[in-house]
Amino acid sequence: IKTGANEFFYLEPLGPGSMPGLLRVRNGAGWEGEIEEEFLKPVIKSPRECRSIVIKPEDLKYRIFMCHKSKAELKGTRALQYIKWGEKKKYSNRPTCNSRSIWWSVPNEMGNSFWGKELRERIAVFASLIPLLADCRLYVATVDQPLQLILNSVVTFLADEVKARQYGGGGGPRSLMVYEVKQQLVLSSNFIDNKRDQINNILLHLASKPVESIFTECGIDPESDIPISKQEPNPLPDRKALDDIVFDALGLTEEERKEVYRAVCQLVWERINRARSVSGNG
Repeated sequence: IKTGANEFFYLEPLGPGSMPGLLRVRNGAGWEGEIEEEFLKPVIKSPRECRSIVIKPEDLKYRIFMCHKSKAELKGTRALQYIKWGEKKKYSNRPTCNSRSIWWSVPNEMGNSFWGKELRERIAVFASLIPLLADCRLYVATVDQPLQLILNSVVTFLADEVKARQYGGGGGPRSLMVYEVKQQLVLSSNFIDNKRDQINNILLHLASKPVESIFTECGIDPESDIPISKQEPNPLPDRKALDDIVFDALGLTEEERKEVYRAVCQLVWERINRARSVSGNG
């Protein structure tokens, strides 16, 4: 979602309002007040809010002002008072807002899978078990649960790193363009569709597990004296359970599975080191 005025549309909940159905909130411009909860929807403002692969809506810090009603329909509401405050502050004159037939009506673009536009060593395609809204700093799509799992498998991460076209700044970010998301090489979800119950259980469990660096996830120490190619991967239990579903579908041997873990860690480590080298030379 491109709001055109983040300090107006993104609001931080402060607690219950003075009446049922109202929520006390604060916006980025310092305004505090009450708005009807029906117009305040959970939103992912930044990938940094996503602590786990599976997002818990209750953990999200912000709500977005999401209202498609006219002023006549809003008569007597706190939402209308807020809109009038926004007009006094001239948010309605900003180009993106002014281009809408109703300036405060942001698009209701929801999805259940979210890609950050920059990836470092913490790699995930964040998933939700219910549709959510997200800021334009993330790409959004709606896919089925088997594909949500596949997108977070180390096999997909490896394919993405191989195709990566750019190295970034000091932390080694990999920029992700929308066409790259559309062209991702992924296993067809048909190959694991018969494991929906197992997939659902894994995703539910991942909601309480923080996303670690790819090295921690795969159980590889890139700073060890032992080269990555010679290390014995020791993936985290949840990581292994997720990856094994995809590995099994591909029919990979135990040694081939280890090679996938080594390869993705090697590529990410090279990406990070190259960025450090560029930064150091600058």
